Order: sequence, then structure tokens, then C-alpha cells
Amino acid sequence: MEPATRRQVVGMATLLGLAGVAALVLSPEAVVGELESLATNPLQFGIALAAVYLLRPFLFWPVSSIAVVLGYLYGPVAALPLALVGAGLTGMPPFCLTRYARSDAGLFAVLARPGRQVVDVVGETRGVVAARLSPVPGDAVSYAAGLSEVSVGAFLLGTVVGEVPWAIVGVVAGDSMRTLAVGGVRPDPAVLVAIVALGVLVFAGPAYRHFRDAPVGE
Repeated sequence: MEPATRRQVVGMATLLGLAGVAALVLSPEAVVGELESLATNPLQFGIALAAVYLLRPFLFWPVSSIAVVLGYLYGPVAALPLALVGAGLTGMPPFCLTRYARSDAGLFAVLARPGRQVVDVVGETRGVVAARLSPVPGDAVSYAAGLSEVSVGAFLLGTVVGEVPWAIVGVVAGDSMRTLAVGGVRPDPAVLVAIVALGVLVFAGPAYRHFRDAPVGE
């Protein structure tokens, strides 16, 4: 195993280990209870919510769970913009970890190659939007965007736009819940299929033009 790959594997294993310990120590129910108790204090709630969004990628919590909490506490009208801002914020830690890591050698170079090819074909923002609309886990998209050297602006814009349907599903589910249960969002399968189909449409146009215009035999 080459030195760059060894360092990268050790770094990822360490990060996963720390995240696993943090996920065991921090109870989602306790965090939700704390957020609920701060709901009437906008400043304290905002600080706590930002902290939860920043830590969430390392706790293995789905981002939709926080949207459900926001919908439960505030209703969809107030919760939707909070959930979209939070989606951009929560994507930044994993994005930055790979965006500013060395990705021209070792395992990261191999992982980065497909993402960069996709970005070259469909563009940065469109590529992130399509990936967010897909059923691929959100944190995987953030790590891949960082490895693909997507710009910060394109990443944030693509994330916010691509997360709109998922955020709507989450906050509406939270608003309709009488008993809060974090992690239990199960929208209509038809809605999931429609969102994924939208992602395919976003990706399909540029991909088709690329392959149509590619030289024969390329």
C-alpha cells in the first residue's frame, strides 16, 4: 500500500471511530428535547441548531431528521427556510474535509476521478443538484463534491436547490406528527420516485449532449 493511501485509510478509520463513539454518547432524543426546550428563545435555539447541523455528519444522523424536528416545532412555513439553510451548513464539514485534502494521490485520487468526470460533463452546480435529488446519502454527496473540487459557491447553491423536495417532505412530516420520533420519516414511495426522477432529468440533458457530441470511438 502506497504511503498516501495508507495515510488516507488511517485518517478515514480514525474519523469513523470518533464518529461512532460520538453517536453512541449523544442521544438523539436528548438533543431533540434540548432543542424543544429552547424553541421559545430564538438566539439560543439558533446557536444550538447550528451546532447540531455542524455535528450531524459525524453522528450518522440523517439530515431529514432535523427537518422533521423543525417542522414539528415551527410548522412548514417557518421550518422550510431553516431546513434549507441547515442543509447547506451541515454539508460543509464533510465537503471541506475532502475539498482541502490532497486528492491527487492514493485512494482519494481514485475516488475523485469519477466525480470530476461527471462535473466536467454536467457542470458543478447542476451536478450537485442532481446528486442531491438522487437517493445517494447526503454525506456521501458532500464528500464526493469535495473530492471533485467543486467550488464552495456551487456546492452550497446546488445543495440548497437539490434539498428543496427532501426538506419539504421532512418539515411536512414533522408538522403532521403528534408524537415525535426522530429518524422515522417514511414519505410516500411515489414522492421518492418523483424526486429521483427529477434528479435524472437534471442530469440527463448535459449527459446526452456530451455523448451525442463525443467523437465516435471515444
